[in-house]
Order: sequence, then C-alpha cells, then structure tokens
Amino acid sequence: VGITATPLDLGDTYTHLIQAGVNSELRDCGALVAAETYGPDEPDLAKVKIQAGKDLTEKQAVSVMMRPGLFGRILENFKLLNPERRPTICFAPGVKESVWIAQQFCEAGIPAAHIDGEEIWRDGHLAPASDQARLELFADSESGRVCVISNRFVLREGIDAPWLGHGIFATVFGSLQSYLQAGGRLLRNHHSLSRVTIQDHGGNWHRHGSLNED
Repeated sequence: VGITATPLDLGDTYTHLIQAGVNSELRDCGALVAAETYGPDEPDLAKVKIQAGKDLTEKQAVSVMMRPGLFGRILENFKLLNPERRPTICFAPGVKESVWIAQQFCEAGIPAAHIDGEEIWRDGHLAPASDQARLELFADSESGRVCVISNRFVLREGIDAPWLGHGIFATVFGSLQSYLQAGGRLLRNHHSLSRVTIQDHGGNWHRHGSLNED
C-alpha cells in the first residue's frame, strides 16, 4: 500500500489506484490553495533534444535557460508579482546556477540562500547542509529573514514548507511528475495564504497545464 500526491509511473509497482480526491475538492476543503501562474518569458527549446516525459539533463537545462538578461527578467517580475516579498522558492537549471541566482538576489538587497544535497550557501559562505543547518534555513524562510531559497532539484519533493507563497521556475521541467512535485511545494494551505503565485520562466505552464487542474 502506498500514498502519493503524484501517482505517475507507478504501474510496475501498484496494480490499483484509489483516487482519494482531486485538486478542486482539496481546495474546497481547505487543504490546498490556488496558484496564479505568470509566464513572462520562456526559453527556445528548438535545438534541444527532449525525450517525451523525461527531464532535461542539467547541461541541457543550463544551456537553454542561462541566456543574457535572465536574472534581470527574474528580478523584474519578482518585484512586480511579489512586492510584499512573501517567502519564495526558486528552481534553477543547475546547482552552480542556483548559487548564482541566490547571490544575485542578495546583491539586489533581497536576502537569499541556496541549498543542494551537500551544501548551503548563505551570507556569502558555503557550509555543509547538516540537519541543523537545514532546520535553521527553513525557520529563517518562514520568519522572513531569508526571502528566497534557491535550489536545483533537492527541494522538489519530501519537504513541508506550507508558508511558501511565491515560486520561481527558472528551469524547464521535462516531466509532468517533476512539474507537479515542484509546484506542489507551494499549494499547501497555510494561515498566511489565500493563494500562491508561480513565476514561470521555463514555459512549463503551457507544456504541462495548470497546477490547479484536477
């Protein structure tokens, strides 16, 4: 018996699926909030060979996303869509690029940090991503001391941070599962939220559909 919010690619493990609820029902009962998605720009994928249903490699994601002016567009739309600086999670095309995005936010006067499977960058320093360091980072995200947490994929699943109110997709999610998992970090209800905002620079919204769909 298994429980999952993204029942995809599990046919080799399970033979029956019992659907406990859909997004609209979960919003009606107060478990989820709605996402307002904006797609201010997107990459050109014409020269990238994408396998249907598969995520891009990190090299591919970096090559299509890291175009001139990327952070300028991220920052401009962040200020437009999140003027109150609600706690934010950013999905970057690569680990080094995630650190760079966090650094750029800090230079713009917006407290930011990066996390990956091994290290955390914040306040200008890289340190091991110990359990205590992770707990401190998430506590600072909830309190507002850190406005933006940037990552490649390590926060895509397995975290519970329902206070997050703004998401930046600075990468391409090739698989529907990755898109739903990343977006799902933001949909959980919290007393501080009436809705969440998705700022999608990867064209994921029209490739995979609305995060609000049943």
